[in-house]
Amino acid sequence: MKLNFWILLSCLTFVYAGEVQAAQGSGAVETKVKTVMIDPNSQSPVVVLETVPDKKLLPIWIDVPEARAIAIEIEQIKTPRPLTHDLIRNILQGVGATLQRVTITDLRNSTYFALLSLSLKGQELQIDSRPSDAIAVALRMKAPIFATHQVLAKSKPVPSQPTRGEQTQKKLGIQAQDLTAELASLLDSQQQKGVLVTEVTIGSNGMKAGLQRGDIIIKANDQMISSASELESLIQSAKAPTQIKLEVIKKGKPTTLVIDLPL
Repeated sequence: MKLNFWILLSCLTFVYAGEVQAAQGSGAVETKVKTVMIDPNSQSPVVVLETVPDKKLLPIWIDVPEARAIAIEIEQIKTPRPLTHDLIRNILQGVGATLQRVTITDLRNSTYFALLSLSLKGQELQIDSRPSDAIAVALRMKAPIFATHQVLAKSKPVPSQPTRGEQTQKKLGIQAQDLTAELASLLDSQQQKGVLVTEVTIGSNGMKAGLQRGDIIIKANDQMISSASELESLIQSAKAPTQIKLEVIKKGKPTTLVIDLPL
């Protein structure tokens, strides 16, 4: 016996009505995905959301496959065949459904909850989801991501990285962290050593030279760079004004960038 796809989706709306009411009652704030990182203490992946109005950070600890799916979409890495979240997007688009928004609704006993808000043939549907899956689908469907005030109030601090980066941030205008095997796996990268660029300041020297989030720095002035602390030491020892030649892996391809250091 065939089960009508639209009837199945409609039924799901009522299954999770309690979560819908909780989300609506708490209000929600729009967020953007800031980065995907590795918690240095637990070695677990963390997706970090940033609220649009006030840039409050919301870290969510997730599993490796979902972290990889989010990282791949952020860095626009093309895969030869559709992955699971690509398939979900294709199915929704194929039946004419629109993803209106994703909402991180609650945090209970260290477990996050989320809802997908769909529009299908005039119906508004609310589908229960893990936040990691919801975020991965939202990125693929260009849908906004929201978090309720109660989730933001319960959120934990972002895991701190054990590296110094004062001069790297000031002179290059970037934030970076060690490329670990876990991070390389998330990015589906063959490169195993280097420094991953996690943020680039708009208008900075790094951005002007062509550095982008997701680039992997492997050499600086012909010196192998295997950690953020090594990059920091090189920046500190450089006599400004000068230039630093960086060899980076950009979207899987090696390239050379030259950055002017300010006085």
